[in-house]
Amino acid sequence: MMKAWVKGGCAAALVALASGCVQQPVAKYNWGDYESAMYSYYQTPADSHAFAEKLLAAIQASESANKKVPPGMYAEYGELLFEAGDNANAATYFEKEKATWPESSVLMTNMIRLASTNPTKKP
Repeated sequence: MMKAWVKGGCAAALVALASGCVQQPVAKYNWGDYESAMYSYYQTPADSHAFAEKLLAAIQASESANKKVPPGMYAEYGELLFEAGDNANAATYFEKEKATWPESSVLMTNMIRLASTNPTKKP
């Protein structure tokens, strides 16, 4: 009887010990304050500047940590620049999205064309 209890206790201790050694998964992307910034932007769309600043901060944090920028973030920042009339910089971020996420190639090619055909005027 004592042997079964010892074996069961040892097995439970080993499981507990092993589970304590499990590492938490590392986030694949740095989203920064994206979720709350997006929510705020949807509540007050006129404040696109604050949203753009938070996107740029998340992009820069990812790039400085040598992490892949999350899907769509370059494009979204580029869209905000495009809407503000900064078409030359918008095209740069559309290019980055296209290079980082090749599946966005068709859309980004069209956005680059739009931004490049009229580099100084608002759409």
